[in-house]
Amino acid sequence: MSDQSVASKGPSAETDSSKSAGLSSDNLDRRTLFVRSIPLDATSEDLSEFFSQFLPVKHAVIVRDSEQKSRGFGFVSFTLDDDAVTALVEAKKQKFKGRLLRVDVAKRRDRKDGGERSEKPNKRVSEPVEKRKPRLIVRNLPWTCDDAQLKKIFLRFGAVHQAYIPTKRGGLKFGYGFVVMNKQVAAQRAVKECVGLKIDAREVAVDMAVEKSKWEEAQKENATQTEVKKGIKEEDSLDQDDDDEVEVKEEDDSEVDSESDGDDSDYSDEVKKEDDELNELNGHSDAEEDEEESEENHTSAPKSNKQEAFSVFVRNIPYDADKGALQEHFSKFGPVKYALPVIDKVTGVARGSAFVAFNTHEAYNKCLSEAPTVSATSMLISDDVAPEYVYQGRILSIVSTVDRNSAAKLAERNYTKRKETLGLDTSGKDRRNLYLLNEGCITQNSKLAQFISAADMEAREKSYKMRVQQMNKNPSLHMSLTRLAIRNIPRAMTSKALKALGRKAVVQFAAEVKNSTRQPLSKEEISRSIKLKSETEGNEPVEDEEKSKKNKKMGVVRQAKIITEVKGSGELGRSRGYGFLEFRDHKCALMGLRWLNAHQVTDEEILDGLTEEGKKLIDLESKNKRRLIVEFAIENAKVVKRRREQKMIARQCKRSRDEDEEEANDKEDDRKSKKQKKDKFNAKKDISDSIKHLIARKKKNRKAKN
Repeated sequence: MSDQSVASKGPSAETDSSKSAGLSSDNLDRRTLFVRSIPLDATSEDLSEFFSQFLPVKHAVIVRDSEQKSRGFGFVSFTLDDDAVTALVEAKKQKFKGRLLRVDVAKRRDRKDGGERSEKPNKRVSEPVEKRKPRLIVRNLPWTCDDAQLKKIFLRFGAVHQAYIPTKRGGLKFGYGFVVMNKQVAAQRAVKECVGLKIDAREVAVDMAVEKSKWEEAQKENATQTEVKKGIKEEDSLDQDDDDEVEVKEEDDSEVDSESDGDDSDYSDEVKKEDDELNELNGHSDAEEDEEESEENHTSAPKSNKQEAFSVFVRNIPYDADKGALQEHFSKFGPVKYALPVIDKVTGVARGSAFVAFNTHEAYNKCLSEAPTVSATSMLISDDVAPEYVYQGRILSIVSTVDRNSAAKLAERNYTKRKETLGLDTSGKDRRNLYLLNEGCITQNSKLAQFISAADMEAREKSYKMRVQQMNKNPSLHMSLTRLAIRNIPRAMTSKALKALGRKAVVQFAAEVKNSTRQPLSKEEISRSIKLKSETEGNEPVEDEEKSKKNKKMGVVRQAKIITEVKGSGELGRSRGYGFLEFRDHKCALMGLRWLNAHQVTDEEILDGLTEEGKKLIDLESKNKRRLIVEFAIENAKVVKRRREQKMIARQCKRSRDEDEEEANDKEDDRKSKKQKKDKFNAKKDISDSIKHLIARKKKNRKAKN
């Protein structure tokens, strides 16, 4: 599924009765889709076949009247909830028998005991609310934050009784949390000093959580003003887009409405009460909507999973765009119901995106049919688009919207997929390092693209597609973490010069980072390199101190190889213009790739590895002027394993030879030592008797004197 962002639709087009009752998450059948705008000549088999192209369909049916004529709508059931969400998004992009379908999550059938269910919340209102410890509500939390981290942050303000972040059944966090303090003074201090507080580089909002009973009393006091505020136009209530609309942004999936509500039967009663408080206190940021809904039902269920008909979500709009200008621009497609820029509720600054709703299906269909699309791995859009999709010089990204719950699931899925793509996934799923396929890619809109010829850009795109096909076809292939494949190498360049260029790349990269002219490696990339190094060292046998020092002296480049043509006689011919560089670790390989990619080799770098005679033979005027194409090399796991085994065998053979030589040397030393002792003994034996008597007499005289 594309990681194209989606957003929930704006104000509801439901009837007044559905507004008052609300649609809790329990009212929806997550595995069934409600399909409208079905051509009258379509059959249930056609509908099933259409949805089967996305995911396996469990059941599909078109509703017919008593005369067996199609009523233009039907239902499609799937085995899994996620399958239904994926099919919902994909079905809105394709036409079914020449018509775009209107697809929503189906509601459950009404049951007879529904009235009894609606009475339960009212009974809870009458229950006395016990006096509680002061508690704070923390909104806009990042998904990386957990209970322990939240508690640790608020301990500096005073003793913390409890800190927790509610989650849904699937484990997805709501984006808000509660902190229960022991003292009121500490809670007030936390609210005062947490203005502008950031958790994991994300600004959060901290407020006092009010008891449910107090909130209801405040609503009753303001009930007299409800009739006046009911006349306010629908556009005014839409300004608070966070209440009825959810944007699943690819840049930050955690911006899915951090105050979205839900009821989880698996939680304890205490957590349920606090969730209800959040739904009524913080889920309605617009006071006018609070009063309107509270008049009809003070104890309404969590906010409905509303979805505005014929609405789209637009990205890349200017930050100063207003409602009127947007509405005028999109009126080219047809009558516009509303066009609202998205405003960040914390900073009050525009996000550069907007919701647009049309009055007719034709206008909605026309807007989406020719909308520029984005690829699964990039947010960049082709510049060859119709003028209707260009606003103030910006190319618009337009997608259909989905409901709040579907957006949350898509956000979670896109977040996980993006982590795998960027190599940030710690679960170890991407063992083939597929995220490195994107390393070194240069897009048409990047700054480097203006220095690269059209032929080189075409070669880069062709190489990327070919590498992706190779990785998909052969599961034994994986991306090397330390080995680079380099093309467009000048023919005159030698392996020695290439190795020197690799060392220069690492040094220059570090120097540019120090001078703040280049972005440094991220923490994840550095930790990944350290992890790889520790794993590699753990697999290889321990070497002695002298050998370790020798390996360190080898430098950052382990091997440089340029592929040459082989003549019929077996002699090596000229360079084929590509080669490989193997670095000491992953960190150095990343530094080398980012500096070498699109680098134009200079004359000095070519001559670095040549002798004086070779320099005279080189024609520098006719050398290749193209820029280097650098990518991580693709390796076969079986070949790498076989090569590693061969190295192990060679190392063992060498070790056994060294041991044999050492043993032979020891034996030779013993033989020489014995020979010296024997020669010394024989030398003493050759002394005459007179000399022996003289030596003995001197020894006696020496003893007598003593």
